[in-house]
Amino acid sequence: MKRGMSKLLSILLIATLVFTSASVAFAGTEEGQVAGDLTASLKNAAAAAVQQQAKASVQSATTKAPLVEGNFDLVTIAKEADMDKLAGNFGTIVYNSSDVLAKGYGYAKPVAIPAKGTVIMAATVGAASETGAYFGLYRDSQLSQPIGYEGYAARTSTEPSDAVIQVPSAGTYYLGVRSTSLTSGGSVGVVAVAGYINGGDRTITSGQEILVGQKEAQTNYFKFKAKNTGYLQVVSTKDAGYNKVTLCNSKKKALSNSLGVRYAPTFGVKKGTTYYVKIASNFNSEGSYLFKATNTKITEKSGKKKAKAVNLKKNKTVKGTIIAGNGQEDWYKFKLNGKKKVKIVMKGRTNDAMKIQVYQGGKKISGTNGTFRYTNKSYTVKSIGKWSKGTYYIKISRGNKKSSGYYELSWK
Repeated sequence: MKRGMSKLLSILLIATLVFTSASVAFAGTEEGQVAGDLTASLKNAAAAAVQQQAKASVQSATTKAPLVEGNFDLVTIAKEADMDKLAGNFGTIVYNSSDVLAKGYGYAKPVAIPAKGTVIMAATVGAASETGAYFGLYRDSQLSQPIGYEGYAARTSTEPSDAVIQVPSAGTYYLGVRSTSLTSGGSVGVVAVAGYINGGDRTITSGQEILVGQKEAQTNYFKFKAKNTGYLQVVSTKDAGYNKVTLCNSKKKALSNSLGVRYAPTFGVKKGTTYYVKIASNFNSEGSYLFKATNTKITEKSGKKKAKAVNLKKNKTVKGTIIAGNGQEDWYKFKLNGKKKVKIVMKGRTNDAMKIQVYQGGKKISGTNGTFRYTNKSYTVKSIGKWSKGTYYIKISRGNKKSSGYYELSWK
């Protein structure tokens, strides 16, 4: 098993290790805990499959139906915790030369899939099997029209095989296992498991971890209604680092640029407003990614123009939000009673850039026009020498029409 394989695929593979060994050791790994929990059920599954294979030649004289034990079901995986459901949902299937399909022999089971997404499967065949088995998702009950990649479990292999399948749209499909040729009375025993991950658009809530089924490049729009005026931050929790995030309005028109989720893009949002989080993803061999969008409240007291600037006390920190799609400016002021060196510090998060500018009276102070970018942890404006006695004004604004975010501001 490759290091870095997703937990979902690891469980799928572990659940199929029933013919090659009575026990499987993954010392010191998360997979080891899962394997330990599955030991008893895997032994039972292996015994059942072997018994079924022994009966297959006798059964073929009276029936054409494959022998199935366990749950060869399509398990819906909506969140990481759902992966544990796979432990009890692998099935053992034995088919023989009487179980004729259009392209050989095997077994098909219809499944209803509600939206585009991915199906992740794993399978292995028993040592007593006559040949290996193809497995996957198909458009027809004769398993002649595979959807995307078709996996193959070799009879001689001691490792299970896996397949990550992109499901193009909602519909009725067929889970299937099949072989191309069998001698009269020959049989194949397969242990297989399958999980479905929704890859469709949906409504999300703050802090909710979202699992998205995706293999091929695709774009999703996740609807979100802000409960707080403040900021919305989108972070990757697994396999989404290179996906691009854009904040859109209620009509799916872009309010921001596109920024990689690995940078935790952060947008200013207004309470009660409906947005769409657009995520554009590239090829993903894992078959899914995780992300979450968190809406954090910011209580702001700022002036919206210079004449209304709010007083900012020395060594005190204020917070503010630059709302996406809004050309607002936030104004603050402070007073020096004599000549003094000054340092103004700006922190925060943005999807692009926010600007800071300092004025004395109606005049911009040279060297104080700065830009806080999404890669910055902080931005500092320092006086050149000492500033004279008087009132100073700080203006915070968006870096361009696609910028927004939140900030923390202080001076000393």
